[in-house]
Formats: sequence, C-alpha cells, structure tokens
Amino acid sequence: MHGLIHIVLKELVVSEFGKEPWKQILEKLDVSDDKDILDADTQYPDSVTIAAVAATAEVLQVPLDDALRLYGAFFADFVHAGSHSRMLRAMGDTLLAF
Repeated sequence: MHGLIHIVLKELVVSEFGKEPWKQILEKLDVSDDKDILDADTQYPDSVTIAAVAATAEVLQVPLDDALRLYGAFFADFVHAGSHSRMLRAMGDTLLAF
C-alpha cells in the first residue's frame, strides 16, 4: 500500500492518543525507526499495513472493525484538509473509477 496510508495512521494515533501509543505500535511491528514505514514515495506490502492496523487496534484496545472505521473517517478528513484531495479527484469520480 502507498506510504501515505502509514503517514495518516501515525497522524491519527499521535494527534488523538499521543506519542506513547505510536511507540508501542512500532514495538509490536518490530520497527525501531518509523521512517522505515513512513516514506510517502514507497509502496509497502499489504501485510505491513495490515499488521500496522492490527497493532493499532491492539494498543488502543479497540476491536479491529472500530479501528478501521476510525481510520477511514480520519483519512477522509486528512485528505480533504490537505493537498491530496486534488490528486484523488484526478483519479476518478467514483470508487469504481478510482
């Protein structure tokens, strides 16, 4: 998955829950420096992203489905507020066209 996915996940965790949960997530992923998973120009294996979301749910002590919903809402707000919305609009008007 695109590195932006990981960047937004970090932003969600740190802005809503603080730096300590993010550190715990990195430990669960066996990542010592989050720069190893936060390169916006890198395509990461889906398994890395899935593991990150699962670790987030575990650290935050919420069901995986709830973590995914929270992330989806945060991602939509993040994209809309940032410079990424123009890029996404250029990729298609509907989810199928995307």
